[in-house]
Amino acid sequence: MPKDKRHTVEGYWDCQYCGKTGIRGRFKSCPGCGHGRDASVRFYTKEIDEAHAISREEFERQSAEADKNSRSESANYTTAHDVDASEPSLFSRAEGEGRGDDREATDKSDWYCDFCDSYNPTAAKFCRNCGAAREDTSGETYEQRMGAVARTYDSKGNLVSERDLSKRTKKEPAPAAPQPEVSTKGSSPGCLKFVIIGIVAVAIIGILVSILTPKTRKIEVESFDWERTIAIEQLQTVDESDWELPSGARLDHKTQEIRSYNHMLDHYEEVPYEVSEEVLDHYETYTTEVDNGDGTFDVEEHQEPVYRTETTTEYREEPVYVDVPVYDTKYYYKIERWVHERDVTTSGDDHDPKWGEVELSGPTGEYGTGEEREGDRSGTYGITDSKGNHYTADEDYWSSLKEGKKIEVHVDGNNHITPKE
Repeated sequence: MPKDKRHTVEGYWDCQYCGKTGIRGRFKSCPGCGHGRDASVRFYTKEIDEAHAISREEFERQSAEADKNSRSESANYTTAHDVDASEPSLFSRAEGEGRGDDREATDKSDWYCDFCDSYNPTAAKFCRNCGAAREDTSGETYEQRMGAVARTYDSKGNLVSERDLSKRTKKEPAPAAPQPEVSTKGSSPGCLKFVIIGIVAVAIIGILVSILTPKTRKIEVESFDWERTIAIEQLQTVDESDWELPSGARLDHKTQEIRSYNHMLDHYEEVPYEVSEEVLDHYETYTTEVDNGDGTFDVEEHQEPVYRTETTTEYREEPVYVDVPVYDTKYYYKIERWVHERDVTTSGDDHDPKWGEVELSGPTGEYGTGEEREGDRSGTYGITDSKGNHYTADEDYWSSLKEGKKIEVHVDGNNHITPKE
């Protein structure tokens, strides 16, 4: 990457008394009206390119010549130099770190005379050069006069940014950066949609938590109800199939069928894919300038690399797999199985549950088919409270309750109650 280059150029100022513009920074007095340059003058640049670079020695010589000849406009230019690691970049120069005109100042508290452009010791009440009273001048100290403005330009000379390096003291701190206002107006439809979805989701979660969380309730038992069921199963002949013939089965037929697949490599294919690479295209030049406060500007050229994306097509071998079927013998057969046939159900509105009477049939067909047997037994046990609310309970707890009894229970989302411990 090319090194940054730095050079110094002469600035310009405008006379606020006669209106003359474009006065070279070497002049401490206006060539038009002769009035001294005020401390409030702001310097500016016209030519910041390397062709107009000037050395510190040459600028001081020209300033001295301008003091003798108020109309001297000659200039001798020098060349820029590469910035090495020992020199901090102008980008990093903080407020108050401009070089300033320190040719005559011996201390940062020395005050500046606007009439003759010279510095004086802080204890002096009158300028030692021209005799002007300090109270008639701006009285700015050397420390206050350091630094000014840092500007950054693009490669075409357009101003990109300007950083104020104003001369501030501790009594005049830099104003705080304004805080951006947060507005709730003009929300996009997309944002509104997500807000609505969020509100609905929270509401649904709240409802589910409310339903699923057991509630504690005090109730008074008013009545009972119950229902009991006995499942009846029957032995029947059914058709089944499997990869093996079970015991007791009677084979109907068998076939060769696909039982599974083997995922196997078949071949390789050459597949194209895109490869992207960031390649250096060129360097973009950005320029930063800092007002030194003495009629000169430090200029630094920064070379920033600009990259472009190059895409190429490459090829790689990728495996191609196929699913190879694995065949096996599948058996189709008849066999006897117990199948749910019917239910025997009893119910009542009392506190005395009973199982129904069961009549089972014997075998009526070949292989014992038609025979019946009892299956699972199940029951539902209900309670109605004095307010007409209906609940269910486990049989043991239900059996322990009595009409008119006041109880405190947990009630879940299905209105099933359990005793509160």
